[in-house]
Amino acid sequence: MVAGMQQICCFRASIYIREAKDDDVYNPCGYLEHRRLTLGCRQLHRSGAGSLACVPPRNARMPTTTRWIAVGAALALLAACGGPRTGGPANYERLFSPAEHAFRFAQADEPVRAGRRSERFELRDGDCGGSDCGAPRYRAEIRQDDSAVSARLDTDIWYGWSFYNATIPAFAADNALRVVVGQWKLAGASPAIFRLVQTGTGEAGGETCRPEICTPLPDQTGDVAVQLADMAESRGWGPAQNGGHVCRLFDMAAARGRWVDIVVNTNFATTPDGYLRIWVDGQLKCDYRGQLVASRPAGAAPRPEHRRGIFVSYTGRWDRAFPGRPKPTLVAFYDEFLSGDSRPQVDIRLRAPAGDRAKD
Repeated sequence: MVAGMQQICCFRASIYIREAKDDDVYNPCGYLEHRRLTLGCRQLHRSGAGSLACVPPRNARMPTTTRWIAVGAALALLAACGGPRTGGPANYERLFSPAEHAFRFAQADEPVRAGRRSERFELRDGDCGGSDCGAPRYRAEIRQDDSAVSARLDTDIWYGWSFYNATIPAFAADNALRVVVGQWKLAGASPAIFRLVQTGTGEAGGETCRPEICTPLPDQTGDVAVQLADMAESRGWGPAQNGGHVCRLFDMAAARGRWVDIVVNTNFATTPDGYLRIWVDGQLKCDYRGQLVASRPAGAAPRPEHRRGIFVSYTGRWDRAFPGRPKPTLVAFYDEFLSGDSRPQVDIRLRAPAGDRAKD
C-alpha cells in the first residue's frame, strides 16, 4: 500500500472514531463510510476518498453496542494502516480536512514568527470531509486531542499565538464566507464558546449593542470579531447583543502579509462572573465581562478544546452572490501557539525579550 493511500485510510477512520465517541450520535454517513473503508484502502483510493453528500440526523442516537463495535472496527483499521496519521502538530488531529494541501509546516521561504517553522493552512473551493460536505462547510482545521486539553470550565487560562494572513480577502456582507480563524468549544454538537470570525463589510457593526455586552474600548474597527456563539444561539441574542459579536480585534486586509500577535485570557465561565480579554499586538481589544458557556451537551467533559486553521460555513452566501464562480483559495499561517497560567508564559512579545526559546 502506498503512503498516500495509508494517509487517506487512517485519517478517515480517525474521523469516524471521533464522531462515534464524542458526538455520541448515529451518523449513517460516517458509518457507511467506515464500512467502505473496511473493504481496503485501495478501493477507497480508487473511489477518490469521496466526500459524502448526505446529512446525518443529529438527533438520532447510535445504539451503545453498535457504537463500540464501530469504534473497535475503526481502531482495527487504524492498526492495519500502521496507526493514526494526523498530519498535524503534536497533540492535534485534522478535523474533516482530508485534502493533502489543508495543512503542512512552512517551508524555508515562507513566513515564520519565531523558531524554525510555522503552520500553513490552505482552503480551496470544495474542500470538505465527512458530514461537513452535506452542509456544506469547508475547512482546513486541526483540533486539539482530548488528552492534551488543559482548559477547564470556570478556570483561568491564558493563550498566545501569532497569525499571518497570506491570501484571505475582505468580503461584502452578501458574499462573506464568515471565515473562522480559531475557536474553542466543548465536545459534541454545541456551538463554539467563542471564535474569531471575519464578518462582511458593515456586518455586525454593533451600533445598537448594549455596552455591558460589547466592549466599550476605542478603535473597535476591523472585520475580525470575537463572537460568543454559544451564548448567542442559546440565549437568542439579537441586535441588542450584536449577535454575540462582543469585540472587534483587527482588520484582515490590513493584516495581510504581516504577523498579528494575539493573547487571550479567559475562564470559560458558566456563570455571570466570567471574563474574556484579548490583546492584539500588545493592545487590549476585548474586555468582555459575563457568562461565556450557556449550553453543555449531555456527557460532555468540562474541557474546552481548541481548533485553529481556516473554517467557513456560510458558503451559500457566495453561491447566491456569484453563481458558478469558485470561492477564493484561502491561505494563512499560525505560529507559537501556547497555553499557560500567566501572560509571560504565552505572549511572544514578552517571551522573546526574556530570552525564552521558541516553541519549536
